[in-house]
Amino acid sequence: MQRLFISLAVILATFAMLITLKAVNRISKLEDDLSSLKKELAELRARPFENTSVKNQKSELHSLNLNAQTSAPVGSISARTPISTEPNSIKPDNTAPYEPHEPLVPNDTTPLEEPNILSTDDVHIAGLAQSSETLFEKQASKLLSNIQENWLVWVGALAMLMGGGYLVQVIGSHIEFSPIMRVSIALSVSLVTVLLGEWFHRREQKSLDRAKRAQGFTYVPAAISGTGLTGIYCTVIFAFVFYQMLTPGASLLMLASAAFFSLALSLRQGPLMALLGLIGGYSAPLWIGGTEPDYYLLASYISAISIAATLLMQRARHAWISPCISGPHLIWMLLLIENIPTETLFSWLAIFLSLTAYLLFAVPRLGWMLNPRFRHNQGKWTHIPTVLAFATVLLALSALARLPSINPIQISYLYAILVMLLWLPAIRTGWSLRIYMPSILVVFAASLMLSIALHLLYMTNSETLILIALGICITLIALRTLCQTLANDRSQMATGFFLVLAPSMTLLVLLYTNEFVESHVLSWTVFTALVTAYYLLIGLRYKDLAFECSAIMHTMIAGTAFIWLSDTWLTTAISLQVAVMALQVKSSLFRPASWAVKLAMSILVVRLTLLPFIPDWQPVNTEHWAWVIISYLPSLAILAYARSVLQRSENELANWFEGAFLHVFLMALFTQTNYWLTGQYGYLSYLDFTSAIVFANQALVMGLVYSYRSQFAQQLERMYQVYSYLLWCVFLVLIALLNSLESPLLVNNISAQAMPVFNMLSVGWLLPAAILIVTAYKRWNTLRIPPKAIASIGFTLGVIWLGMSIRQFWQTTSMTLAQSTSMAEMFTYSVTGLLIGGVLTWKGVTGKMPVIQRIGLIVLACVALKVFLWDVRSLDGFWRAISFLGLGASLIALGWLFQKLHRPLSQN
Repeated sequence: MQRLFISLAVILATFAMLITLKAVNRISKLEDDLSSLKKELAELRARPFENTSVKNQKSELHSLNLNAQTSAPVGSISARTPISTEPNSIKPDNTAPYEPHEPLVPNDTTPLEEPNILSTDDVHIAGLAQSSETLFEKQASKLLSNIQENWLVWVGALAMLMGGGYLVQVIGSHIEFSPIMRVSIALSVSLVTVLLGEWFHRREQKSLDRAKRAQGFTYVPAAISGTGLTGIYCTVIFAFVFYQMLTPGASLLMLASAAFFSLALSLRQGPLMALLGLIGGYSAPLWIGGTEPDYYLLASYISAISIAATLLMQRARHAWISPCISGPHLIWMLLLIENIPTETLFSWLAIFLSLTAYLLFAVPRLGWMLNPRFRHNQGKWTHIPTVLAFATVLLALSALARLPSINPIQISYLYAILVMLLWLPAIRTGWSLRIYMPSILVVFAASLMLSIALHLLYMTNSETLILIALGICITLIALRTLCQTLANDRSQMATGFFLVLAPSMTLLVLLYTNEFVESHVLSWTVFTALVTAYYLLIGLRYKDLAFECSAIMHTMIAGTAFIWLSDTWLTTAISLQVAVMALQVKSSLFRPASWAVKLAMSILVVRLTLLPFIPDWQPVNTEHWAWVIISYLPSLAILAYARSVLQRSENELANWFEGAFLHVFLMALFTQTNYWLTGQYGYLSYLDFTSAIVFANQALVMGLVYSYRSQFAQQLERMYQVYSYLLWCVFLVLIALLNSLESPLLVNNISAQAMPVFNMLSVGWLLPAAILIVTAYKRWNTLRIPPKAIASIGFTLGVIWLGMSIRQFWQTTSMTLAQSTSMAEMFTYSVTGLLIGGVLTWKGVTGKMPVIQRIGLIVLACVALKVFLWDVRSLDGFWRAISFLGLGASLIALGWLFQKLHRPLSQN
């Protein structure tokens, strides 16, 4: 029964091929008829318009339209599109639109309506409207149209491809003949299919219209030839794997011959043949099941297909072939790595991973000879070296995870793969195409990851070998980026890689050795010094790179100092380095770039800013009063000296040093002030009433300092502004805390027996109020915060301070609200309000400041309400009389003063 079904399947497949050929012949005939009809239609359009009626023209064109529709082949969507019956809408392919002409008028005296014929302006407007479509819409419409017109051919070609593979499997496995006969039948059927496709190709080339289809993906002969080639692939693999009729060498030779034959057919039969050949070639091993495969032969076969396809890509210049090679090849390599026996994995890897890196990463853009000037015809997205380098690294790491043991030879090979990815694009000329530059990042990251994995997981006792390999990789990266820069590649990417990759990798390894391999810290420090000397020599040799090389040199020195120094020594070393950089700028002796000076100074400032909050950075006990002087004084002296050096030559850097000096000075002053006021240096973990006052003033002043510095900043302007806003937000939070949870009116934070004015109320409220009012009056830089808002906050704090100071003056035990309010205190509030309101009103009138005058009047109104509503109930006897008399006399005197002032002002 099984044999019967197999025979029936073979017969049905044969009949299907015959029916397909018959349908193709019929479609070709219909296409010939349609082509002749189009030629006749074009001839009619080329004739000049005769003086006939519009009605006759419409009827003639309508008949042509009907003929064209009845002659269209079945399944062709484009041929079914109706042709418009308007004279001006009939346009043959590849012809210019009609030029405007005189309207057609019949012989009778009554003229007909003028036909709607497009003018040149109309055509131009229509073209503009059509061009306004987005590129995505055009591409999507084109793709949809291609799918609608060609899906039958594509699906049919894929079905025939799969059917050819299964047919070879059926012939080789189930037909009862000898193995030689089975293989011979399968090979004969495949060769006949290829010959049939070639015969059909020659027949199609006789027609000019059908011959053009060979340049597209709808060419039917290519589908037939691809099916035959898939059968040849499967036959060769079947003969070798199942019956061992061929040696590995003979199998590889036959597969390579088939691949190159596919290349030749692709040049004749177009891109569809190439695509089907790739699908058939890469999928051929899937049709053959059975025993354990020969991994070397299978990898050799896949590589042969990739080589043949690469040759086709270079000859036919189809950029889309590159991803069609890379994807299947990488998938096959990954599958083989995951399944190959571990005892032969490394030898297999040494051959085919190297070939993969060369064939996929380098050849598509550089050619077989690795020449950057090779005309590769690749687009931006058809061949992405960075993605291919990343895929190659993943293959290497996958193999590393399966290796049973690691020896120095295998380690050397893994690093050699990374060096191959680094230098293959520039092996001939020293420079590479710019698209290869991002792949250096892959090598950079892979070198570090591989070294850490080898040290921690595989070879814990081979630190020396791993560090030597890392040193070689860093050297080659430095040379690679230098050669690219010297080849006049002045792009930001090339310059950035030259300045960043090798130094950062060196410093990262230095940090790693300091943490995990302490025995090699000194040796790697020597290597770091060699890298520093390398950039020093490059800067002295090439003047165009002097600024950047000097900056890198100082970066390497600072990184080394961070490893070997600590506490005040590190702070002083950074300060000395900043001073040396300032002297270099002053004398133009191997001058570093300005951004490097600013960066070094910023690091120093950040360290000194965080110093009070990190005890490990402090030289002595945190409770000792002298550590601030020991830590800050040397840096302040050096910053002041550097500013004086740059003041005459570099105004911009001098302004930076001035701002840095001011910031560090304020940090030292505030830190010491906090110690004097609180008895400690005020860590964030301990925040009480006094610390909140000190921190609030520090945040306010430091925010003003950084807003001032933002005026002179360039790249760091936005950072300074954000820092200013952040500090002001901290100030507002602390002020809110002082006026709520820590308020002296709620908590007994300030004693009633304390000296008036000279207490923490003045420091917590009056001092920030004065700073804010002066800031608004002097129009100091407060970024986008309006001066009126600054003045309002300052005035509010001043009023709060005045009210709490009056209460603290009159209270005897505690100034909290729990204590009763005396009549003298209530009277003092009224008098103070009258004085403040009167002064503000008088100042507003004399100074012609309406806002101040309104504020004064509001204060006077509030005092009047207090007297009439509050004092009547709270005061009695003598105090009530004095309150009303004082209010009335003050208002009368103020009114008389306004009348006296109004007369001279009106006379002026």
